[in-house]
Amino acid sequence: MMPGAINPAQTVLILDDNPAFVRAITLAAEASGLAVIATEEMDEFASFLDRPGIAAAIVDCLLGDHSGLAILGTIAAHRADLPTLVVSGYGETMLAQAEQIGRRHGLQRLSTLPKPFSMADLRRFLVGATAAQAA
Repeated sequence: MMPGAINPAQTVLILDDNPAFVRAITLAAEASGLAVIATEEMDEFASFLDRPGIAAAIVDCLLGDHSGLAILGTIAAHRADLPTLVVSGYGETMLAQAEQIGRRHGLQRLSTLPKPFSMADLRRFLVGATAAQAA
């Protein structure tokens, strides 16, 4: 595959309600050759989990009036080994809660990042996620 070409066999699934944030994540993922599916709806997100080629998930802690953390159990039920990145602009307490919930549900590859984070940190997550899928 040519550098910069998007590989639909490796897709990042994003659950976030901030269009600017989704655009930034999409640009970083596509620059890494990954396709992106983004939604702000938990039911729609869940419907994509069993789709072939989902290499990683990125979940925001808060989605309007809802907690994005509620989806962690669903991710674990479908794909406990799916590399999942939980992001939050609300501090380390929310991220620690995400880690506890993820462990309780059996998520094997949960990472967290506080917002704002660097694109280098995001790329590290994406590279690790896709390398694991290719192995």
